[in-house]
Amino acid sequence: MSEPPLPSARRQLLFAKYGPILITPFYFGFSTHVLTPNSFSRILRPELNVPIVNSLWIGSHFGVGLYLYVSKHLRNADIFDRLLFSVYGSAMFNLGTVLVMSIIRSIFPDNGALRLGVGLSSSAALLFIGRRYVLYIDQIFDAIRFRSITRS
Repeated sequence: MSEPPLPSARRQLLFAKYGPILITPFYFGFSTHVLTPNSFSRILRPELNVPIVNSLWIGSHFGVGLYLYVSKHLRNADIFDRLLFSVYGSAMFNLGTVLVMSIIRSIFPDNGALRLGVGLSSSAALLFIGRRYVLYIDQIFDAIRFRSITRS
C-alpha cells in the first residue's frame, strides 16, 4: 500500500527549505564548464560533452525558476505571472552568472586552478546572496500581509 501524497503546503515548505540544495549541483556544474570549458571533454567522451553541459544549464534554470515559483511572495500571484517572474528571475540570475564567470575567466586566462577556485567561490556567493534576497522579499511580504490583516 502506498502512502498518500504530501499536502501541497507541506511539499512547498520542504522544497523551500531543501530546494537550494537541489539546485547547487547543476549550478556549480555549469559554472565549472564556463570557467574551464575543456574540463568535461577531458573527463568524459567528447560526444557526451554537449548533452551534459546542456542538461546542467537547463537544470540550473529549472531549479532557480522553481525556487522562485514556490517562494512566498509569488504564491498569491496568478499562474501566468508566477511563471513569467520565475522564468525572468532564473534567466537574469543564470545569465548574470555566466557573465561573472566569463569575466573571471578573462582575468585569470592561464591559471585554471585559480580560475576554478575563484569562480566556484563566486558561484557560492551568488547563490547565497540570491537566497538571502528571496528570503528578505518573503519577510517583507509576510510583514505587509500581516499588517493588512490586522488593520482590517
